[in-house]
Amino acid sequence: VAIYGAEVITLSFPFGEVIDLGTLRDTLNNDPEIKAVLVTHNETSTGVTNDLQAVAELVKGEFDKLLIVDGISSVASLPLSTDAWGCDVVATASQKGWMVPPGLAFISMSERAWEAHAEATMPRFYFDAAMYKRYYEIGQPPYTPSVSTMFALDLALDKLLSEGMGSVFERHASIGQFTRDGAKSLGLSIFPKDESTASNTVTAISIPEEVDGAKLLGMMRTEHNVVMSGGQASLSGQIFRIGHMGMTTTEDIQEVIDALKIVLPQVGFNGAG
Repeated sequence: VAIYGAEVITLSFPFGEVIDLGTLRDTLNNDPEIKAVLVTHNETSTGVTNDLQAVAELVKGEFDKLLIVDGISSVASLPLSTDAWGCDVVATASQKGWMVPPGLAFISMSERAWEAHAEATMPRFYFDAAMYKRYYEIGQPPYTPSVSTMFALDLALDKLLSEGMGSVFERHASIGQFTRDGAKSLGLSIFPKDESTASNTVTAISIPEEVDGAKLLGMMRTEHNVVMSGGQASLSGQIFRIGHMGMTTTEDIQEVIDALKIVLPQVGFNGAG
């Protein structure tokens, strides 16, 4: 948003930790000119889930600011009560919990968000929510849509609704715990400082000091057909990540754990069970 002319105050917290509500409260107290708070609900790069409901209670209940949420890796996988929590804007995308290839983005906006949009003066062209709304009202897209991805989404929605969203959330919580327990059974450490904040869509695991992370990931890929993601930026070589959103099963994760049990001793880790 800074590229488009917004004045941004960035709050940074240590990797593996969630938003500190005290810091957020102090920031809002110190600058009454702040109009909106942007927050990531589920952070895939570090495997933590922020307490969005608590953030919303602070931002909306105490300060009555606009709340804009990156829900890309949480919507359709983790509970997110958009209206009940007072989230003004929630953005997500097709390639995560929706179980659909990349190509679609979804956004919800409250009445207050629409009012702010109408007053905003920052430049916009193809990403003009008001234009999309006008076309939606006449049953057309403003540009050529990703039709094949929409057919996939239609099927995915049928699957989600037939299972029931409550069951979907419970399934993600179960497989998240299964993944963390499996990693710990091998002597590995979960990266989030407080495991209660660990994500149920992706598990970040610390790479032991004696292990070459690139070698570990490479052997998992070439010898066991298991593709894991490494850490990003300064976390490169420090963590690896296992995704378990969508229709991932415990059988899938067990294959990963079994492969790790074989590979870890081969790359010098003696703590594996």
